[in-house]
Amino acid sequence: MTTSVVRSCRGFTLIELVVVMVLLSIMTAFAVPAIRTALFSDQLKSTARNLIGLINETGQAARRNQQELFLIFDRQARVFKVQTANSSNEKRNFNVVHLADEVEVVDFTSVHGGTERQGRLSLRFSRKGYVDKTLIHLRDGDGRELTLALSPFLGVSRLYDSYRTFEDDDLQW
Repeated sequence: MTTSVVRSCRGFTLIELVVVMVLLSIMTAFAVPAIRTALFSDQLKSTARNLIGLINETGQAARRNQQELFLIFDRQARVFKVQTANSSNEKRNFNVVHLADEVEVVDFTSVHGGTERQGRLSLRFSRKGYVDKTLIHLRDGDGRELTLALSPFLGVSRLYDSYRTFEDDDLQW
Protein backbone atom coordinates (compact mmCIF):
# COMPACT_ATOMS: atom_id res chain seq x y z
CA MET A 1 0.00 0.00 0.00
CA THR A 2 1.37 3.32 -1.00
CA THR A 3 0.55 6.51 0.73
CA SER A 4 1.08 9.80 -0.88
CA VAL A 5 2.29 12.66 1.16
CA VAL A 6 0.30 15.79 0.57
CA ARG A 7 2.46 18.86 0.95
CA SER A 8 0.83 21.95 2.18
CA CYS A 9 2.38 24.93 0.43
CA ARG A 10 1.62 28.06 2.33
CA GLY A 11 2.29 31.32 0.58
CA PHE A 12 0.67 34.26 -1.08
CA THR A 13 -1.19 34.10 -4.30
CA LEU A 14 -0.41 36.44 -7.14
CA ILE A 15 -3.70 38.25 -6.59
CA GLU A 16 -2.88 38.90 -2.92
CA LEU A 17 0.54 40.31 -3.83
CA VAL A 18 -0.93 42.57 -6.51
CA VAL A 19 -3.57 43.90 -4.09
CA VAL A 20 -0.90 44.72 -1.49
CA MET A 21 1.28 46.46 -4.10
CA VAL A 22 -1.67 48.54 -5.31
CA LEU A 23 -2.54 49.58 -1.75
CA LEU A 24 1.08 50.56 -1.04
CA SER A 25 1.20 52.57 -4.26
CA ILE A 26 -1.98 54.45 -3.38
CA MET A 27 -0.75 55.24 0.16
CA THR A 28 2.61 56.42 -1.20
CA ALA A 29 0.91 58.63 -3.78
CA PHE A 30 -0.91 60.46 -0.98
CA ALA A 31 1.96 60.54 1.51
CA VAL A 32 4.85 61.81 -0.66
CA PRO A 33 3.37 65.24 -1.51
CA ALA A 34 2.49 65.84 2.14
CA ILE A 35 6.00 64.90 3.27
CA ARG A 36 7.59 67.02 0.54
CA THR A 37 5.45 69.99 1.53
CA ALA A 38 6.30 69.59 5.20
CA LEU A 39 10.03 69.30 4.54
CA PHE A 40 10.53 71.97 1.94
CA SER A 41 7.88 74.60 2.59
CA ASP A 42 8.28 74.96 6.35
CA GLN A 43 10.39 78.12 6.30
CA LEU A 44 10.88 78.15 10.08
CA LYS A 45 12.47 74.69 10.18
CA SER A 46 14.39 75.35 6.97
CA THR A 47 15.89 78.50 8.49
CA ALA A 48 16.73 76.60 11.68
CA ARG A 49 18.49 73.84 9.70
CA ASN A 50 20.51 76.42 7.74
CA LEU A 51 21.42 78.23 10.96
CA ILE A 52 22.49 74.99 12.63
CA GLY A 53 24.83 74.33 9.69
CA LEU A 54 26.33 77.81 9.90
CA ILE A 55 26.84 77.52 13.69
CA ASN A 56 28.58 74.17 13.31
CA GLU A 57 30.72 75.51 10.45
CA THR A 58 31.73 78.58 12.49
CA GLY A 59 32.74 76.52 15.54
CA GLN A 60 34.81 74.16 13.41
CA ALA A 61 36.52 77.05 11.58
CA ALA A 62 37.38 78.81 14.84
CA ARG A 63 38.95 75.61 16.16
CA ARG A 64 40.73 74.77 12.89
CA ASN A 65 42.18 78.27 12.38
CA GLN A 66 42.71 79.01 16.08
CA GLN A 67 40.88 82.29 15.48
CA GLU A 68 38.12 83.97 17.45
CA LEU A 69 35.00 84.33 15.28
CA PHE A 70 31.64 86.02 15.71
CA LEU A 71 28.32 84.91 14.29
CA ILE A 72 26.43 88.16 13.73
CA PHE A 73 22.73 88.61 13.06
CA ASP A 74 22.03 91.90 11.33
CA ARG A 75 18.34 92.72 11.86
CA GLN A 76 18.20 95.30 9.08
CA ALA A 77 19.66 92.99 6.45
CA ARG A 78 17.91 89.94 8.01
CA VAL A 79 21.05 87.86 7.60
CA PHE A 80 23.42 85.77 9.75
CA LYS A 81 27.09 86.17 8.79
CA VAL A 82 30.52 85.38 10.24
CA GLN A 83 33.13 87.99 11.16
CA THR A 84 36.59 87.84 12.66
CA ALA A 85 37.26 89.40 16.04
CA ASN A 86 39.63 92.09 14.75
CA SER A 87 37.71 93.03 11.62
CA SER A 88 34.25 94.27 10.82
CA ASN A 89 34.48 92.59 7.43
CA GLU A 90 32.44 89.52 6.75
CA LYS A 91 34.42 86.31 6.30
CA ARG A 92 34.13 85.47 2.59
CA ASN A 93 34.62 81.71 2.83
CA PHE A 94 31.49 81.23 4.96
CA ASN A 95 27.93 80.86 3.86
CA VAL A 96 25.39 83.36 5.09
CA VAL A 97 21.88 82.55 6.22
CA HIS A 98 19.12 84.84 5.03
CA LEU A 99 15.86 84.72 6.95
CA ALA A 100 12.74 83.81 5.04
CA ASP A 101 10.16 86.59 4.80
CA GLU A 102 7.89 85.19 7.50
CA VAL A 103 10.67 84.17 9.94
CA GLU A 104 12.08 86.47 12.61
CA VAL A 105 14.73 86.18 15.31
CA VAL A 106 13.04 86.88 18.65
CA ASP A 107 16.21 87.01 20.76
CA PHE A 108 19.52 85.47 21.81
CA THR A 109 19.71 84.43 25.46
CA SER A 110 23.08 83.42 26.89
CA VAL A 111 24.12 82.48 30.40
CA HIS A 112 26.71 85.24 30.70
CA GLY A 113 25.35 87.83 28.26
CA GLY A 114 21.68 87.84 29.20
CA THR A 115 18.95 88.38 26.62
CA GLU A 116 19.56 90.49 23.52
CA ARG A 117 16.56 91.57 21.45
CA GLN A 118 17.61 94.77 19.66
CA GLY A 119 20.14 95.72 17.00
CA ARG A 120 22.93 93.39 15.97
CA LEU A 121 22.95 90.12 17.84
CA SER A 122 26.24 88.26 18.11
CA LEU A 123 27.70 84.98 19.33
CA ARG A 124 31.41 84.70 20.11
CA PHE A 125 33.26 81.50 19.23
CA SER A 126 36.57 81.11 21.05
CA ARG A 127 39.78 79.94 19.38
CA LYS A 128 38.90 76.44 20.52
CA GLY A 129 35.45 76.64 18.91
CA TYR A 130 33.57 77.03 22.19
CA VAL A 131 30.48 79.19 22.44
CA ASP A 132 28.62 80.42 25.51
CA LYS A 133 25.58 78.37 26.54
CA THR A 134 22.96 80.14 24.42
CA LEU A 135 19.33 79.89 23.31
CA ILE A 136 18.32 81.34 19.94
CA HIS A 137 14.58 81.90 19.55
CA LEU A 138 12.95 81.99 16.10
CA ARG A 139 9.30 82.73 15.23
CA ASP A 140 7.30 82.50 12.01
CA GLY A 141 4.31 84.50 10.80
CA ASP A 142 1.86 81.96 12.27
CA GLY A 143 3.29 82.44 15.77
CA ARG A 144 5.11 79.08 15.89
CA GLU A 145 8.41 79.28 17.75
CA LEU A 146 11.61 77.26 17.75
CA THR A 147 14.48 77.30 20.22
CA LEU A 148 18.02 76.34 19.23
CA ALA A 149 19.99 75.35 22.33
CA LEU A 150 23.75 75.81 21.93
CA SER A 151 26.06 73.86 24.17
CA PRO A 152 29.51 75.32 24.91
CA PHE A 153 31.36 72.32 23.53
CA LEU A 154 28.96 70.78 21.02
CA GLY A 155 27.50 73.70 19.07
CA VAL A 156 23.77 73.18 18.55
CA SER A 157 22.78 70.43 20.94
CA ARG A 158 18.98 70.55 20.67
CA LEU A 159 16.15 72.03 18.63
CA TYR A 160 12.86 72.55 20.47
CA ASP A 161 9.45 73.24 18.89
CA SER A 162 8.59 75.99 21.37
CA TYR A 163 10.07 78.95 23.23
CA ARG A 164 12.33 77.60 25.98
CA THR A 165 14.27 79.33 28.75
CA PHE A 166 17.16 78.23 30.94
CA GLU A 167 14.69 77.68 33.79
CA ASP A 168 12.80 74.94 31.91
CA ASP A 169 13.39 71.60 33.60
CA ASP A 170 13.29 69.58 30.39
CA LEU A 171 16.01 71.61 28.69
CA GLN A 172 18.75 69.07 27.98
CA TRP A 173 22.39 69.92 27.39
